[in-house]
Amino acid sequence: MFLKFSLFPAPLHGFAFWFDVEFSGPALYPANNHIPSVVHQIDGCQKKKRVNPNEALVLSTAPEDPPTHWQQTLIYFYDPIEVEQDQLIEGSLVLSQSKENARFMNIHLEYASGGRSFVKESVMR
Repeated sequence: MFLKFSLFPAPLHGFAFWFDVEFSGPALYPANNHIPSVVHQIDGCQKKKRVNPNEALVLSTAPEDPPTHWQQTLIYFYDPIEVEQDQLIEGSLVLSQSKENARFMNIHLEYASGGRSFVKESVMR
């Protein structure tokens, strides 16, 4: 993971994480059901369904998409990093399934900037 900042100097307080999952197999419907409509309402939120059962279906936890039981996760730095124009932040990110709860994701983040290295861990619930 590499981030390069092209803006004016500012403090960077952390990272936000979310994910998308694409289900790309054919949808299986019972023989007596019809293919679902394009959009329908559930609890006041629009939910999209596939018109073509062979199209991929995407589950997104992005902030602009309808909420799921997973949420976005924020990982704050111990201290904000003062980033300058063209400053590079290098790091790695490992996501793994939680052993305590199969719906949770463990996040292991290592990052370095300005000659300092950091490790942060969190859980995406």
